[in-house]
Amino acid sequence: LLICTALVTTAYAARYDVTAYGAKGDGDTKDTAAIQKAVDACADAGGGEVFFPKGVFLSGSIILKSGVILFISPDAVMRGSTNIADYTKGALINAEDIEKTGIEGGGIIDGQGSAFWVKKEKTYSGRAWGASAMGNYIALKRPAFIHFKRCREITMRNIMLTNSPMWTVHLQRCTNVRADNVTIRNHLSGWNTDGFDINSCVDVRITGCDIITGDDAIVLKSSEPGYDHPSRDILAENCRIWTTCSGFKIGTETHDSFENIVFRNSVIYCASDDPLERSFAAIAITSVDGSRINGVTVSNIMISNVKSPFFVRLGHRGGNSERTRQAEPRVPGTIRNVLIADVTALRSMYESWIAGIPGHPVTGITLSNISLEYEGGGGADLPGKAVPDEAVITNMPVVQMFGRLPSYGLYCRHVDNISIHTISLRVLSADARPAFVCDDVKRISLNGFSAAPSTGEFPVAWFMNVRDAALRNCAAPSGTKVFLGAAADDDAFRTISLSGGMENGVTALAKLKPGPLLPADIPLFTEKDGAVFIKADRMKLFAPMGIVTDARAPAGNYIETPLTGGRDNGSAIARFELSSDGEYILRVLAFSPAGESDSFYVSFDGGPQALSDVLVKGTWYWEWARDRVNDKPVPESKMTYRLAKGEHMIKVLNREEGTRIAALVIMKKDGTVDPASLMR
Repeated sequence: LLICTALVTTAYAARYDVTAYGAKGDGDTKDTAAIQKAVDACADAGGGEVFFPKGVFLSGSIILKSGVILFISPDAVMRGSTNIADYTKGALINAEDIEKTGIEGGGIIDGQGSAFWVKKEKTYSGRAWGASAMGNYIALKRPAFIHFKRCREITMRNIMLTNSPMWTVHLQRCTNVRADNVTIRNHLSGWNTDGFDINSCVDVRITGCDIITGDDAIVLKSSEPGYDHPSRDILAENCRIWTTCSGFKIGTETHDSFENIVFRNSVIYCASDDPLERSFAAIAITSVDGSRINGVTVSNIMISNVKSPFFVRLGHRGGNSERTRQAEPRVPGTIRNVLIADVTALRSMYESWIAGIPGHPVTGITLSNISLEYEGGGGADLPGKAVPDEAVITNMPVVQMFGRLPSYGLYCRHVDNISIHTISLRVLSADARPAFVCDDVKRISLNGFSAAPSTGEFPVAWFMNVRDAALRNCAAPSGTKVFLGAAADDDAFRTISLSGGMENGVTALAKLKPGPLLPADIPLFTEKDGAVFIKADRMKLFAPMGIVTDARAPAGNYIETPLTGGRDNGSAIARFELSSDGEYILRVLAFSPAGESDSFYVSFDGGPQALSDVLVKGTWYWEWARDRVNDKPVPESKMTYRLAKGEHMIKVLNREEGTRIAALVIMKKDGTVDPASLMR
């Protein structure tokens, strides 16, 4: 249970009207000095209300003091200056090392934040799940909005905060905070316009708040290295949230511990048809700077029209920059004892996931009474996709960090001791992927599972490197051939059990060979004259990758994602067979019509994707498979692949729509095969 001290009361007799100290309230005159005089007089007299009557009060930085409550009356607006020079203390409202303070009154505080960012000339045109509305703007040097630092007994209630330039309410190392009936209205495109930043605080209640903002709505942080500033006993409840980032989040900055954290009885939604205005994640729980997260409860949450319902991520940035520098020893943190219960999510765009890092699993996760609905539409190529692991350990944790996942509903990797009680996963349009995938998971209990009918040949659930799993009362959707496919050695396979719920004709549990899940109809190409020649139009294609017939093309046909298909969308897969072990290279017959259509990804056997640039424009030629260095094309960075004798898989993934590919040749690194000769 969350235990908090009594609410702070604010029954002050003294009232200090800012107009009595010279404030004009005409919206043009800067009233900074007059407001500060009223605050100082109130504090010197032992405390009370600094009163804003009807009017618009333009101001730069104000310093609050102990015992002072800013009372913005219902007809009053306190408006931040658009001149950065007027913010001598870095924020519009500043409070440091004080107590018994707050903001209330029913009026409005307007930060005029839109004056501090400008729209980019070239706006985002990639996959909708990969960006937010913020990405179309550039932030200028700007102030923060409201900053309480090392303060005690803070109240905020019955107030509207709007148009924040940055970090609307920043609570830093504060105790005994009460925010009730606070309305936040920020631009969805506003950079860093977090609603509440609860930074290393103890005993905080956020209740009945209505938040629309461009960045995280309610976010818990621990931004300073060291272990003397835990976050503890924090409750957020009965809130309505619309954000383009995360609704409720722990992270990104996570240095000290987080304990007894509760988020409940709330709604996270998007009321726009623009996918860039949808939340990246309704709920995000992350530790990437060594923090110990223990005891988080998320319950009774209604989610609609977001990108992803939730994700849990243990990573390890390890002080890879000054901003993320950890106290010694620089070791990964922990995430333990997380309960996510009674959550319904409708029309989500992207999968939910829980992931630790190798050797450091997320532990003690409970999901209970979860209903997740997704847009679906995933192709049969996605289960064969490599999900990055070691390569992203130091990355900032965001829901899209792994790319699209091999499951449409829930993906778990590097997890120990997860209990799932009653979960429903469904899609609005056909999806070929498994509903549930686990990789390197120990001790999993699943009781009560239902999923959308299968549209492909894959199992409903797919386990890799899983031990000690017990599944009960699982319903096999119509069309299911295999419910659970497990790739494991004999010892591990014997620790997996499934009972109840299977209908006749369904294989409840099948042992699979290690490796990616692949469709059965992928064509096989064999080696001839020391090379494997693959005509691109014979590969297995996944929309919107398609075949274009063109007599001017060297092979007559080529494959291409059309210019309406979007970036990182569409792929082609083939199998091939080698007669001997060795180091191999790849040549691709490619055509780039323009600088915006000149790159593609290549991977072998589900491994890492190399980003190849088509360096010559406007003509067909044999390009090498390369990879970028520091995100720059390097002509010398030709890829070498160590491949064994036998069967392999190659995947070409679109990066920039309009790039054309006619053929591929896989040959020995030291070979002398001329790729063009194989076209004859």
